[in-house]
Amino acid sequence: EVAPPDGAFYAYADIGHLTDDSLAWCARVLDETGVAITPGLDFDTRKGHRTVRMSFAGATDEIERALQLLRPVLG
Repeated sequence: EVAPPDGAFYAYADIGHLTDDSLAWCARVLDETGVAITPGLDFDTRKGHRTVRMSFAGATDEIERALQLLRPVLG
């Protein structure tokens, strides 16, 4: 579940179906794919354990490559 973008180049997504520990999950994703995702805990101390924030501020080809790399870990 992804929150509607509000005029920025970020997506804030619920990953509760994948984990209850967004910090550990983001570390694992970085280790396995080389793609950095920010744990929701950085933005919400109450529900951030099950959310992440992704930036889409890069070049289109870099974003497409990152999404390809993320496909296996996103289920």
